[in-house]
Parts: sequence; C-alpha cells; structure tokens
Amino acid sequence: MLRLWMLAILIGASVATFASPSAHALDDPERDYFTLTTPHFYIHYDDQTEALARRAAVAFEEAHLILAPTLDWTPRHRTHVVVTDRIDSANGFARAFGRNFITIYGMPPEADSVLGYFDDWLRVLAYHEYVHTLHIDTNPGLSQWVNRIFGKQFHPNAILPRWYTEGIATYFETTRAGTGRVDSPLFSMWLRTAALEDELFTLGQSTGLPVAWPSGSAAYLYGGFFAEYIARRHGESFIRDFNHLYGKRVIPYALNRSAREISGEGFDELWAGFMAEAQAKAWARQALTRAQGVSPTDLVTRGGGRHQYPTLRPGDRPEITYYAAAESAHPVFAGVRAGGLKPRSLREAEGAAGPSAWTPDGHTLIYSRSDSFEGVYTFQDLFAYDARSGQTRRLTRGDRAREPAVSPDGTLVAHVRNRRGTMELVVRPLDAPSQERVLVSGLQHPPEDDAHWQQISRPIFGPGGNTIIFSWWRLDLRQRDLWEVNLSDGALRQLTDTAAHELDPHLGPDGHLYYAADTGGVFNIFALDLETLERWQVSNVITGAFSPVVTPDGDFIYVSLYTARGFEIARLAHPHTRQHEPAQSVRPRPPIAYPEPELDLQPRPYRAARWMAPLTLLPDAGVLRAGAGLGATLEGYDPLELHSYTLSGGVTTAEGFEDPGANLGFVYRYGGLPFNLTLLGRFSDYPRARSLIAESRYVPFLERQYIGQLGLSFPLRILSERVSFTTNYRAEYTTFKERPRVTPEPGDIRPREPLLGWFNELSFGLSYSRLFRYARSISAERGISMSASVGVQHPALGHQYNALTFGYALSAFHPNPLIDRHVFALQLRGALTRSASGPQRQYAIGGLSPQEILSAVVFQEPRVGYPIRGFAPGVQRGQQYQLAKLEYRFPILDLDRGFSTLPLFFRQLKGQLFVDTGTAYNGYLADADVLTGIGAELQVDAILGYYLSNSLRLGYARGLGPEGITDLYLLLGAAF
Repeated sequence: MLRLWMLAILIGASVATFASPSAHALDDPERDYFTLTTPHFYIHYDDQTEALARRAAVAFEEAHLILAPTLDWTPRHRTHVVVTDRIDSANGFARAFGRNFITIYGMPPEADSVLGYFDDWLRVLAYHEYVHTLHIDTNPGLSQWVNRIFGKQFHPNAILPRWYTEGIATYFETTRAGTGRVDSPLFSMWLRTAALEDELFTLGQSTGLPVAWPSGSAAYLYGGFFAEYIARRHGESFIRDFNHLYGKRVIPYALNRSAREISGEGFDELWAGFMAEAQAKAWARQALTRAQGVSPTDLVTRGGGRHQYPTLRPGDRPEITYYAAAESAHPVFAGVRAGGLKPRSLREAEGAAGPSAWTPDGHTLIYSRSDSFEGVYTFQDLFAYDARSGQTRRLTRGDRAREPAVSPDGTLVAHVRNRRGTMELVVRPLDAPSQERVLVSGLQHPPEDDAHWQQISRPIFGPGGNTIIFSWWRLDLRQRDLWEVNLSDGALRQLTDTAAHELDPHLGPDGHLYYAADTGGVFNIFALDLETLERWQVSNVITGAFSPVVTPDGDFIYVSLYTARGFEIARLAHPHTRQHEPAQSVRPRPPIAYPEPELDLQPRPYRAARWMAPLTLLPDAGVLRAGAGLGATLEGYDPLELHSYTLSGGVTTAEGFEDPGANLGFVYRYGGLPFNLTLLGRFSDYPRARSLIAESRYVPFLERQYIGQLGLSFPLRILSERVSFTTNYRAEYTTFKERPRVTPEPGDIRPREPLLGWFNELSFGLSYSRLFRYARSISAERGISMSASVGVQHPALGHQYNALTFGYALSAFHPNPLIDRHVFALQLRGALTRSASGPQRQYAIGGLSPQEILSAVVFQEPRVGYPIRGFAPGVQRGQQYQLAKLEYRFPILDLDRGFSTLPLFFRQLKGQLFVDTGTAYNGYLADADVLTGIGAELQVDAILGYYLSNSLRLGYARGLGPEGITDLYLLLGAAF
C-alpha cells in the first residue's frame, strides 16, 4: 500500500512540474536577486528585471482577486513567482510539488505565435499560470492533511489529462484577462481547419500526447475550446465543482463519474456535443467564404509542420525562399522559383528562428538563430550566410536580435530585439554591425508608462529605403497595428488603426503594402495604399493566409497557408482587382474593469536561507526474507533553485530483525555559478555475506562505510551541441562495524579478509551530444552522442592501491535516405581497468535479466542497460569489455489511440532489427571470445497515468555460438 501511495506521488510530481527545470540550473554570478512581497505572492527577480517584476506583482494579485473566488480556493501559503529574462522564449510554467511555484519568462510573445493574441501579454500569462496553481492546490479532502505532514506531494488534481489542466487555464486566461487563445483567430483557425478536413481529435487522442499535428499544443487547443463549451452549457461552476470533487478523491481517474455527479453528463457526451458544434461552425464559415468567392491556391509544400516566412530573393531568376520545418525532416531554408511550384532545399536551418532577408544582389541571407551566451543565457542573434562561398559570419553577439530586413541598397539591416519585457527596433550598417541606432524602443518611456511595454514585429524597409514599416503592439494602445518610422528624423506614422491583428508587412512591386490581418475572424492578405492609406482585401481563404510575398512581375502572391497538418507554402494568383472589401473588425469581448490592488512593493535582497526548510518528507519501509528496513528522505530547495539538498536516513536489520544498522546521507547542489557544484556525504552499515572467509566458511558481518564526494560540472550549449566536462573527487573509507569473533582451527582453509580501508578516486568526464529528432521521429535520426571518463586511484589521492579505469560510449544515428523515418543506429560501449597492485575490477556482460512486467509497470522500473541479447545474463566477466550494437529502426504505425478519459494512450508502434556483439575479457581483445546475437523487436510507446512515458518491448533474440540461447522476451524498457 505504501508503494502504491508513493507511485501516486510520483505521478502527481511529474504532472505538477509542467516542464520544470533541473533543481541546479546554471546562473550568472554577476546577478543580484531581490524579492517583492505581496499579500499572496513572493516575486523573485534579478537586478535587470525589476520593472517587469513590479508589473508581474500587480498582475498576479489581480489574478488572485479575480480567480480565487471564481474557483473557490485560496492557497494556505504565498505562491513563489520567479521572473526571469535569460532565454528568448515567451512562456511560463507552474508546479505545486513542495511549494506553489511559478516561473515566467520576460519576452513578449511573437506576433504570429499561438500566444500572440493579447492586449496585455503579461496579464494573460499570469492568469494562465495562476489557474494552474489554484487548480492543482485544490485538495479539500484527505490529501491536504497528508500534505501537511509529508509536504506538498499528493495532489489529486494533478492527475488529470492535459486537455483539462491546460484547457481550463486557457479558458480563464481568455475570459478573465480580456484576450487569450480561446478568442484567438489563430486558434479558431486550427480548430476550424481540423473540422473541415475531418481531422478533429477524439477525446482519447486528446487525452494523450499525439504524434499528429498539433501534438503538444492539442491540449491547449482542444482543452481551451472544450472548457469554453462546458462553461456555456453548464456554467463556470462546473469547473469549480469538478476541481473540488476530484480534489477530494484518494483514488484518481474517475473523470466521467465526477462529471456526471456535477452535470448529469460525462465527458464523452460533452465531447460529442463539442465536436458537433465545432463542425457546424466550421461548415458555416466555409459556406460564407464560398459565397463570397474563395481564392484558389496551389500548394508548393506538402510536408506538414511549419513552412513559414516566405521572402523574396532578388536576382536574374528571383526565388521565394522560406523556412521549412517539416514534421519528419531536418529544418532547412528552401526556395521556389518566382511563379513556380517546385521547391528545392538551399541550406540547413539549424537553430534558425523566424523571418529572414536577402541582400539586393541575392547572394547573402540574413537570418537569426538561438545560441548560448556567456554559458548561461540562450539568446537570438543575427548571422549572414554567403550562398556563393557557403560561409556564415556572425553579425551580433548576445544582442537578442531577430527578424532582420535589408535596405534596398544593401547597406543597412534592421531588426527587432528583446529588452527585459519590452522591445526595440534597431538599424545598423551591414558592413559595421557593431554600430547601431535605436529607432523605436519601449525603454524610451519609464516603466510606469504603459507605452514602455511594447512588442515589435516584422520590420521592412519602405519605398526608397527611407522609412521602416513594422507591426507594433503597445500596452497603452492595446492593439496591433502597422506603423512607419522615418530614418532621418524618427517621425512615426500610423498606417492602420483597427481592432484586427495586423502583421507580416511586405512591399509589393506596385508600391502597395501587403500584409496579413484577421479582419472578419479569418487571417487573409490585405493591401494598403501608402499615400491614401486606403486598404482592401486581396485574398479570401477558408483557413488562414500569412506572410505575403508578391513576385517581381506582380502575377502571384506566395503565402504561408494553414492546413490540418500545419503551415504550407502556397501560391495564389494576384487578383489585380479590389474584389473583397474588408469586413469591420470588432473586439470579441468588451473591455474588463480590473481590480487595482494596493501594494507596498519594497524590494528586499533575496535570502535563500529563508526558504531552505525541508519541503517534503518521503517515508520508505519494507520487509523481506533477508531483513527489514525503515527510512525517510527530506528534500528542500530555495525558490530560485540555487541551492537544493536531500537528507536521507534509515535503519536496516538482518533476518529475524537482528544486527540493526544505520544509514545517513546527504546531497547538496549549488547552481549559482556558470558551473554546478555537488557535495555528497554518506554513512551506512551494509550486511556482507560473502566477503569474509574464516573457519572454512563465509562469515557474515556488518561493514561500515563512510563516503564523501565533491563534484563539479561545466555544461555548455552551442546551438544543438551540448558539451559537458565533469570532475569528481570521491573519498571512501570502509571498516568493520564490529569484527565478528571467529576461532580458527588448524585444518581450516586459508582465511580471506574483506577489502577494507581507504578507496579514494579522482575522476574526469567529458561528453558531447549533437542529436536531432523531429515531430514524427521514432528515435533520434541524425547526429552523434559520445562520452569518455577516466578514474584514477593512487596512494597520493588516499587510495591504498594504484589503479586506472577508462570508459567510453558512442551513439550515432543516420536516416535511411530512401525511406522516411527509418534510421540506422550504432552504439559502442567499453571500459577497462588496470591496477599495479590490489584486486582488479570486473565487468559482466550478457543477456537480459528476467523482469516482472506488472511490477515494473506499476512501480515504473524500466529495464535499462546494454545487453547482448541471445545469451544468459552475466555470461562473461573480465577486467575490460567492448560492446557494439547495430540497429535498423523503423516505424510501423502512428497509433495515436486513447480510450475516452482512461489513463492509457498508445502513441507509436515501431520495430527494429539488431545485431549485438561484445565481450568481457582479461588480456588482449584478439584473444577474447566474442559473443554475437541477432534478432528483432517490436516496441509500443504508451503513456500511462496521462504523463508517464513507457515502452513495452517484445523481442526475439538468438545468440550465435555454443553459449547462445534462443530468447523470447517481453519487458518494460527504455524507448529508442
């Protein structure tokens, strides 16, 4: 029963984390941290983000005043909020394990992202994440008393499908923050297109993590609109009542029963009504568009995923180039001849992000990509790729620059960049990129002024190159319009002023400005006369069209067109007539009057020690034939996760509850530097049964062990490359707890003493990884991962012997160029030990050990390791070993199959053919007996409990040679 309770804690912790980072993340030692205290929150921030933190404090207190009564729950303690701006990503996450905790990133969402529909992005983010906190923290039943004793570990509301947890947060972000994804024309486009192309997800599909587009975003998409449907049908009280009813349950998963108790309808019936309504709305929109006349389009790409940001490449044979990230292919920059339909790949786009631009001669592509900065930050910067030489040069470093545009004469590059919750529009000489001029900046206004908070997108140079046109959202205006700034005097001119979301400006060869807007509820292409500011609708599509590029001859317009599998590049004929008058744009919801909390925001230095008390207590107990054990583990960490620790202790006994032994240990980690530091200490008594020989027999005894370890790790990430160097010094001393009394006799066999004393070791490790996996991949498809380690034991280090240990590992992956998603995988492993004195370390290799499948699934204990399948376990031993595996991996079926609200989802069925070979030996490899096994496996990837990824593997292996066996096995193992 205790282990089942611990499993529930495990599931709850994995759910409540919501993409939580490691507890010892890297940090910049030059940053100072502070805390703002409000009635319901602690806001933690560094010395660069105080203005953003103050806004966040107001937004979160607003959220509490609005949402706590709505959901009828107030947490017992303040929620910790960390405001960070060390990564160019617009997101946040919440968790409730240990303490209520929210992290928000300080970058305004991109205009064309699913988060880009807002009139105040920070309010939308705060409301969304605080709904998670209130929802998961709602535990009015037995769990709250369990948590008061053992810490915040058991949260019934955390054990729910993501469509519910993310759905209600997406719903309330929209209804309470004024704008959000449920009102977003982009999200409506996703749902409408799925309905029209008969690709709507079932409830079972949404309950898992589907392979099919939009994969991870499906929970927000379907969950948000489903929550909105339920709220209209049964009132928002359904959500409140469901949270309270489900939060009382000790045994999770009774979703339909809970829903019926509240409304008389289960989620299956509700989903059926929701799907019928979604289809009806989609058909109505389709009929309306067809009545107005649909713009015919021709697809250039058909790979699904994201084919976006078309741009014109000038030259004698002009091209339309674009960013292509298909669901099962490496991202590339690709192109199509202007007017044509046959695409071609130009170059890989590893790490690239957003729009790009060509110089007027068509030789150099300017683009942005994410990169590591100072080992701590992940920022975007500008790069220039010369298509003739194939060389790439860096234009900015740590500038957070993206979305470049090149002037008509090729001398200037304009771009936008992030600045601590706001943005700037910058121009710089292309041949001297270190020189810059800021044209528009939120920093030109004080933080108390709403004009300080801006999001700037997609700059382009205007006619003649004397102006820059861009899409601009400002908090004081609360809408996104097109603007123009004069390069000579900085004068601003507003080009559009509507409630529509206007973005992606492009200057056509006719001098008109083309752009995308959601006027009328569907994103279409519009044109604007820059002199008269008269505008008209150019396209009329059913799904949505973005990023227009007019060919130099004016005959065609290339766009990014949405389909049920993602964004594709499409061509439509330029109508050359103003056949579609733009509809009137209206806000989907009336403005909301928000409460104005009275706050005394006095910053105080951040004190980690204030929050270092233990957060969780995890007991453990077991009774076996060989004895019994009773123990507990305490864990704690500060809100910034600079410090974390684990304290553990226990008592074990031998058979018959005799010979009690104690175990104490601690682990401390510090992450406040550009490297991680780990300290470990352990004191333990271990029963030894076969280490001491006396009186011609094995004499059992208790061994006392003392261990101390200091570890340092230096991780580094550059684009897709990850490099890490580690070093550890481990001190170990072992002795008898109490030496057993023995009486030797003259006829006894020779006694053997156990190895006791000092066993200190200094070790070093180096790892490198550059692996690529795509949305529909069955495993890593490209790249390598390798590591090497060296361990040194020497009297100078405190070891009583002199030994050297070396180990290595390499994994390499290469796609089959003839068959999509098929992969060749090569894995090498090896180690050796050499000792000038003392005993030699032994390695054992062989086949798979038996596994109890049910126990492994229930307690999440997958089989890991590198066996040579087709042999008995541990069939060979030696001072060194070499192992090689060659596998051919292939997909069989994307299952994407769930069963209503059951916590079981089958994701993929895949297979592999393999050859395993290796040996453990002493002496020389040439003299070793090499084992080789061949076989095949089927693997089903499944998700249990809504969040736990599992892989069930059915295999057949045959070992070659005299020691080989035929092995038919079924096990829970690590996925490939």
